[in-house]
Amino acid sequence: MSKTIDFDAYRAEKKDENITIKAFGEELELPPSPPLSTMEVLLGLYKKAGSEATVPEEEIITMLEALLGKEQYRKLSDGGLTVSEAEWLIQELWKQYNPQQEVKEDDTKNTEASTSRKNGDL
Repeated sequence: MSKTIDFDAYRAEKKDENITIKAFGEELELPPSPPLSTMEVLLGLYKKAGSEATVPEEEIITMLEALLGKEQYRKLSDGGLTVSEAEWLIQELWKQYNPQQEVKEDDTKNTEASTSRKNGDL
């Protein structure tokens, strides 16, 4: 007897809330989870240079377009979004999409290995 994982049903039932960006007098909607390709780029940059990574301008544009769609990205761009503001926005979106990253960075006082690691479960 085979077991089936119904990914289509999972996606249909999932009720995550979109992320809303308020900018230049408008509200822009982002999906509750970013496209995998965008996260791959972000994770690669953060892994390479840490959370303080400087993201190349062309990557910022690519990521914002992927997250927002070209029309919403164009609204920000036409509204006067600067490079430094775009970098800040990417960082804020990273926090929304990856909240456990903040916990890991803030948990610097606990230097003892977790029970799972001590027992070899991880």
